[in-house]
Amino acid sequence: MKRTITAAACLLLAGCAGTAATARTPAPEARSLSPELAAATFDSTWSAVNRTFWDTTFNGVNWNAVRDTLRPRALAARSNPELRVVLSDMLHTLGQSHFGIIPGGEDAALAAGGPRAEGAPGEAGMEVRWDGARFLVTRVEPGGAADAAGIRTGYAIRSAGEIDAAHVATVVPRLPGGTDPHRAAFYAWGAMNGVLSGLAGDTLRVRGEDGAGRAVDAVLTLRPIAGQLARFGNLPPMAVRVEQDTLRSDGATVGVIRFNIWLPAAIGALDRAVNDLRGSDGIVIDLRGNVGGVGAMAPGWAGHFINRRDTLGAMITRRDTLQFVINPRLVNPAGERVQPYAGPVAVLTDEITGSTSEIFAGGLQALGRVRVFGATSAGQALPAAMPRLPNGDVLLHAIADMKGPGGVRWEARGVVPDAPAPVTRAALLAGGDPALDAAVAWIAEQNRSRARTR
Repeated sequence: MKRTITAAACLLLAGCAGTAATARTPAPEARSLSPELAAATFDSTWSAVNRTFWDTTFNGVNWNAVRDTLRPRALAARSNPELRVVLSDMLHTLGQSHFGIIPGGEDAALAAGGPRAEGAPGEAGMEVRWDGARFLVTRVEPGGAADAAGIRTGYAIRSAGEIDAAHVATVVPRLPGGTDPHRAAFYAWGAMNGVLSGLAGDTLRVRGEDGAGRAVDAVLTLRPIAGQLARFGNLPPMAVRVEQDTLRSDGATVGVIRFNIWLPAAIGALDRAVNDLRGSDGIVIDLRGNVGGVGAMAPGWAGHFINRRDTLGAMITRRDTLQFVINPRLVNPAGERVQPYAGPVAVLTDEITGSTSEIFAGGLQALGRVRVFGATSAGQALPAAMPRLPNGDVLLHAIADMKGPGGVRWEARGVVPDAPAPVTRAALLAGGDPALDAAVAWIAEQNRSRARTR
């Protein structure tokens, strides 16, 4: 189970999956994969993309030539890790997100770097972001493992477990798009996030520095995860967390909803959160670190904030166009008649906000319904399928292009915030949250403006 939860969340975005495979050179080992199974797995991967890629020019790539070049390497692969490198190389030629190989079966635990032990999943209880040279602690769960070990928001992390910041800084620029600071932040987060979870009771050695520049050397004992374990399709189990809070600023009451992934297990809590916060002067939806999930949930939940039938965008396959239609939500979880929330809504994004989160944030932004604060999102917003391959691995492959209202496309570009508010170490050490603070201040101003016009 170790690290499979966060690895799965990461693998919803293809860049992470393919990169993980190509960044490693498998150690030599005895043949554990037959040429016949390697051929069947390679052919199944190539054919799935050949049938479903929405762009019949394959983004300018000669897909037949790619098959002819790489198939001999696939047949020569002696193990599943070797084969994954070949398959990832093939998928990377398309230059799109949501293409990757997710290790399956018993290899899932090994690929995640953890033991094949049974036990309760655990976590370090902190979140980090990459600043180009080190990881910054952006959030510490009260009472969690990091909190108990004395880690505080704003601390710089130089290493955690087998992840070393100096090594990350060397490897990331060699990855596709890795010289772009925005993409690099996503790659580095994916690498570090894998070591921040495991089995409850596992230990994790962390080295870094505090706000005064003093060395920090701590050993974290992972604690049971907070949230509900859920499965979707062929993906490993993932922890689903939905949090809500109420803040008060300058006479305004602001509801805050934060969740980590779009999976059906979150629907009930998300609906209840909107209903609980219905009386607020404004609502902040925090999608920072939310890598996406089930795309169909986005228009459904958006109906809480739109009072007319509209669309978040269109999913365009080779043959069809499917609109992400928003229908106003007129009934609350108790079955009572309500109106969609009409107050100001702010959405927070950062470099890890991806996929379904981008469709939701970008779509409502394009419709003029929300104001986005934070940093530009991941730019990985393609609908994907996840069939199982003959060798037991899972193929993540985009099956459609995605365009928002007015034809805006978030793939590679990301959702650009209306009010940029990037995280800084100084703000973190001071206990601030630039994006949240800006969003709350905007809602308070909206509240004052409404009061003046009454």
